[in-house]
Amino acid sequence: MMKKILFNVFLPLALNITFIVTLTPAIATDWSYSNKDTGPEKWGELSAENILCKSGKNQSPVDIASKEVLDIETRGVKFNYGLIRPDQLINTGELLQLTVQEGTNIVADGIKFELKRLDFHIPSENTLDGKHFPMEIEFIHASKDNQLAIVSVMVVPGRPDRTLRKLQAYLPLKAGQSNPLPANALRNLEMKKKLGNYYRYSGSSTLPPCTEGVHWFIMKDYMSQSKEQYEAFKAAIKTDNNRPVQKRNARLILE
Repeated sequence: MMKKILFNVFLPLALNITFIVTLTPAIATDWSYSNKDTGPEKWGELSAENILCKSGKNQSPVDIASKEVLDIETRGVKFNYGLIRPDQLINTGELLQLTVQEGTNIVADGIKFELKRLDFHIPSENTLDGKHFPMEIEFIHASKDNQLAIVSVMVVPGRPDRTLRKLQAYLPLKAGQSNPLPANALRNLEMKKKLGNYYRYSGSSTLPPCTEGVHWFIMKDYMSQSKEQYEAFKAAIKTDNNRPVQKRNARLILE
């Protein structure tokens, strides 16, 4: 089962927004995390499509200041993860991305979002009280009208995780490399239940073009990983691949 994670989403009042959705994994060639000319500080200048990376007011990731979180009752998120069919684990040169086949979804605030892929970030992108977690796994979902929802799971040092252990054997170590995954690779994440222990806020994609209007759910239950598992994923990711924390501006963080 999925362990405790940080979750935060504040849904926008207006939903009639046209989104530019980037869901297909690709080899990163025009942006990066570490190059001074193509890194996060420059994303908004690399193309007109990326303008929100520079001018957006609802960007992600954010820092969750626990003393400022508003406790508001929500309906929870229903996870229809009864059968997760993994496809490939891909090294894009900047990210590890795990694609999945159709048939897995969440329902949040009455909207159905299909799971598209998992992105692995070292260290975490979102922070809690100014502190990063060693790794953050972002479950990327999309609705039929192209709204995005991201379920974020933080990974902390501890006991080896069974899912990460299965993935270790298939980690692509070179940019452009991809490895097919066995059908049971994500079996330990399968569940059909409603969860309500999360933070939520309205944010953006953390990859160019930094699309806004994204529903973020940061789970308060964590996954754990051994030192060996962390080092294996770090060897594949190589450089830190977290976008810096963005200004929260007037946004609320709810739980």
